[in-house]
Amino acid sequence: MKQLDVELIRYEKLKHIKFLVNRIQFRKEHIHNEFEIFIVLKGSGIAKIKNKSYTIKAGDAYLINSGEVHSYMRDPLFTLDSEDVNDVPLFLFVQISNHCLREYFPQIRTTIFNSCNLRDYLSEEEVTNVVRLLVDSAKAYFIEEPLYQLNILSNVAKVLATCYKKVPHEIISEAQKTSLKQKNLRVERIISYIDANFETQIRLQDLAEQENLSPTHFSHLFTSLFGVTFQNYVNIKRMEQCIRLMPNKEKTLLEISYESGFSDPKYMNRMFIKHFGYTPKEYRKRLGMEQKEISQSNEEFENIYSIQDSIRVLEEYRKAHN
Repeated sequence: MKQLDVELIRYEKLKHIKFLVNRIQFRKEHIHNEFEIFIVLKGSGIAKIKNKSYTIKAGDAYLINSGEVHSYMRDPLFTLDSEDVNDVPLFLFVQISNHCLREYFPQIRTTIFNSCNLRDYLSEEEVTNVVRLLVDSAKAYFIEEPLYQLNILSNVAKVLATCYKKVPHEIISEAQKTSLKQKNLRVERIISYIDANFETQIRLQDLAEQENLSPTHFSHLFTSLFGVTFQNYVNIKRMEQCIRLMPNKEKTLLEISYESGFSDPKYMNRMFIKHFGYTPKEYRKRLGMEQKEISQSNEEFENIYSIQDSIRVLEEYRKAHN
């Protein structure tokens, strides 16, 4: 069975803290044990965190709790009529271990934050300050400025203190932490099963049996975990597959329909009109207008920036937002 992407973070420079600049057209659902704060440097798109979708744009800053499933994609609704490749969202990711600074603040290991747009809880001035601290820290990280380790630890501690003061959170017990881990493992199993089977016939009953639950119980559990019904979730996965296959001009729309798990091309048509207001044929025509300059060389449609390019875009961002 295909597994949910469990991302293992390697800390090359600083223990418990990592910075990454990444342009993403599509990054499938994945999970890791670190807190993640992402800043949208350019472009717009969709971030899916747990069971909620967020429309993201340049200047946004989001906090994702440790152990929560999330994904990123360029938003077709916002970019189909654009020929500017800069509409593809460019992110600064800051990944912070839940062991970071625990010698001084042990509660961090069992903290559960509300994953959120930081603007939901912080003032505009506070968000601006958080972004500035993290962008400056990332630049120092890539350049390896003198004393960068101390400056980054100081800035990250300030950001975490702001989050603890303003963002809703819960500090749970070790027993609760273990229970939550078991729940996350169940979510991983469910997503892995759907990822491996959505291109063919997939039945709720089969997943219910895998989890040793009745179909009714599993159906209610699924909706509570993911915020949508099982069938709606499967259809979303099939639509995402359609979007990934659309740029391949060698594939017909009929082939894309079947390879995405839609047994009836008319159903794919209805889904496209419902989600985008376009038929698949119209979608592909509009998509072709903007794909001329965009390289799609790998399955995930993402480009991790080099150190030099990371420094360049961070300097451009700070200059534009001074």
